[in-house]
Amino acid sequence: MKFEITNKNKILFPESEISKEDFINYYKKISKKIIPLIANRPITLQRFPDGIEGEIFFQKKAMEYYPKWIKTVSIKKQDGSSIDMPLVTDLDSLLYIANQVGVIHIWLSKIDKLNYPDRIVFDLDPDRNNFAQVIEVAKGLKKILDLLKLPSFFMTTGSKGIHVIVPIKPEYVFDEVKEFARNIASILSNTDPEKYTIEPRKEKRKNKVYIDYLRNSYAATQVAPYSIRPKEHAPIATPISFRELNKNLTSQKFNIKNIFKRRSYPFNNMDSKKVSLKKALLDIKKYI
Repeated sequence: MKFEITNKNKILFPESEISKEDFINYYKKISKKIIPLIANRPITLQRFPDGIEGEIFFQKKAMEYYPKWIKTVSIKKQDGSSIDMPLVTDLDSLLYIANQVGVIHIWLSKIDKLNYPDRIVFDLDPDRNNFAQVIEVAKGLKKILDLLKLPSFFMTTGSKGIHVIVPIKPEYVFDEVKEFARNIASILSNTDPEKYTIEPRKEKRKNKVYIDYLRNSYAATQVAPYSIRPKEHAPIATPISFRELNKNLTSQKFNIKNIFKRRSYPFNNMDSKKVSLKKALLDIKKYI
């Protein structure tokens, strides 16, 4: 390893007594699964260096103290300035990022085609703790995606909801993909407007499941698969199969202590399932 882990014995999760060393060892053990899913995507960290009871803050830029072997990408901002964002490219860079102690959030595009996403993400978020409705929405989304002959992959967020992910060829810019995602979300929300909504303002959701398609915007992020969330017992954003969308599922079901009991890694072949949106962009007009 190219660097020394700092403060190994610091307790990050007090109730479950999970240390920084436990945190980093998790990423070392899961590295072969997580690296292919996050490599060469700009990273934002939701840091909690003093543990989950300390300050939690977002950090987008690669800090000046980062070693030179951490690769970065220069991102232009709306004001004309630029920011260098870190990348994970191998085990050493993953563990260095893990040593910063944070939730890994990734772009939906890679550095070779930053303006062209290769994933669509629907973030299903309950207004209250009604996970059964989130599962219902995920199944409804799959029906629509099946009609459009688009593949769908599922992930518990480790927080409150579920992500439904569609791997696509990077052929369309973010605004085009976001509009397509909005149309799908609208079709689903219109099937039962008493339960589902695409309204981003919490005060107007009225206990409905929020179908968040806005993550498909340029520079927006999703929580990385297999990333640890800053909640007790260290729940993990976990790829799941469609058949796992059942009454036994919760968003925080999988955590640092039980994740390796799983023998299923449903995202292993996700990138090989990328499809063109060309036909689906035409077919969706039948439903809107």
